[in-house]
Amino acid sequence: MTFSRSMLKLVAAGFIAAGALSVAASANAGTSWSVGINVPGVVVTEPAPVYYEPAPVYSRPAPTYYQPAPVYSTPAPVYYEPSWEERRAQRWEERRAERREWRRRQWEREQHRRYYEDRD
Repeated sequence: MTFSRSMLKLVAAGFIAAGALSVAASANAGTSWSVGINVPGVVVTEPAPVYYEPAPVYSRPAPTYYQPAPVYSTPAPVYYEPSWEERRAQRWEERRAERREWRRRQWEREQHRRYYEDRD
């Protein structure tokens, strides 16, 4: 205990000496001063938030498609000439059709005449 009393006396003497020196200097300035020993209680603080910049990301742009304008062109006219066999066959078919038509009309005339002759 003796050690703590001597230490306490020494600390008290130091405060008195510091106070005496500062009183003489501050007496002329007209300021006030105080001595305080601040001992905080238990303080729990959170760490400051940390910002992490994300890594750069590359993404391809969306593809763009431009449809070309439609191209309209008229085809060149095509002329078809049948061969001589086809022309010959076509003429024969026309003649046969004419004969059938002539026979049908002849038959109608005959029927008409018979019908009206029988009535008289």
